[in-house]
Amino acid sequence: MTMDILKRTTFVVADAEASAQFYVKVFGWTVWYDNIVKADHRFPPSGAPDKAEVKLVIVQAADPKIGKLGFLEYLDPPFDTGAPKDRTMIRMGEPILVIETEDVDGVYRRATELGANVVTAPVDWEVPSPDGQSVIHLRSVSMFDPNGIYMEISAHP
Repeated sequence: MTMDILKRTTFVVADAEASAQFYVKVFGWTVWYDNIVKADHRFPPSGAPDKAEVKLVIVQAADPKIGKLGFLEYLDPPFDTGAPKDRTMIRMGEPILVIETEDVDGVYRRATELGANVVTAPVDWEVPSPDGQSVIHLRSVSMFDPNGIYMEISAHP
C-alpha cells in the first residue's frame, strides 16, 4: 500500500538560522535538522550551479512525522534575497501556513516582538463545519513572518 503524505514545506530564505529561530521562539518548535549540504541543481531549480552550498534548517512541530517546516539558504545566492517588508496581501500561488495553537494571544505577542507583520490581531469568528450543519468557533491571528511568509494561526476555544 502506498502512503502519500505531505511531510514538509520548505521556503527559500536569506537566513535559514534566523528564519528557523522565529518559529522556535514563537511556537516552541524544535530544530530537527541543521546542516550545510551541496544542492543538486535540479532540486530546486534555482539557477545555482550544481553542488552549490546551501544551509538547510528544518523545524519540527508537535507531530513526529508531519508538521516540519524547512528553510533553505543559498550561501552564494543566484538571485535577490531581499525579503518583502510590510506586506499586507498574498499573491497568486503563495502558500498559506495554517497553524493550530492553544495560545493565539501569546503567539501574537511573541511574533510581534520578533518582527512579524500582523495583518489581523487576534479576533473571534466562525466558519461552517465540513458537513455544513454547525459552525466551528475560532480565535485567529493572521500575519507575515519576517521573510514575508503568510500564516493564519487559530485556536478552537
